[in-house]
Amino acid sequence: MLIHIEVQGEPETAFAERMYTYHYKIRDRYQVPVASLAVLADTDRGFRPQQYSTALWDCRMDFRFPMVKLLDSTQPKRWAELEASDNVFALVVMAQIRAKVTDDAETLKGWKFRLIRLMYERGYARALILELFRLIDWMIRLPAGLEADFRQQLYAYEEQQCMPYVTTVEQAGIQQGEATILLAQLQEKFGPDSVDTYRERITAAEPEQLLQWSKRILSAETPETIFH
Repeated sequence: MLIHIEVQGEPETAFAERMYTYHYKIRDRYQVPVASLAVLADTDRGFRPQQYSTALWDCRMDFRFPMVKLLDSTQPKRWAELEASDNVFALVVMAQIRAKVTDDAETLKGWKFRLIRLMYERGYARALILELFRLIDWMIRLPAGLEADFRQQLYAYEEQQCMPYVTTVEQAGIQQGEATILLAQLQEKFGPDSVDTYRERITAAEPEQLLQWSKRILSAETPETIFH
């Protein structure tokens, strides 16, 4: 048998038909029983496709499939079950839900730190923590200023726990990401010429310096006032 899992991030009118199409194509290709499951990661509570039917004259086809709506896990009881679960994927589900339903960036920053902290508290292996960190960090995006604050909060927590996994292993990647964010901000606010002028200085800077510049750009009237 084969298991077909379709993760859908946004409502789609033809989703149920596509589920049927994928199901029969997989079955036709491999000639084995197929179970299809839909995981709905959108924020539309009314979007709950579970079957596709079509008919012509006396010929009828009715395809039904199980569906899981991640949004349902925001209910207190379901959310408590996720937080209590020792299943690694529960953290990924929580990150996806919070990224979708949380509008306030400051609140989202708090959730991001809380989920990352759970990894350490559960005693996951170092390699697993780094993989989960990359995934959660990609799923929960913050404005540049709040992202810098989150990083500093995380570094302080790591030092307190004597587990400098992200700071030591991920530092190069994080620094590169922070430099990329600052360059994008610079271009958006002051144009491409400013990026050409300061690119080398930004890419060579230490994380602490990048943090200071990221904060200054919010109120800077000229590029020069950022880098003085």
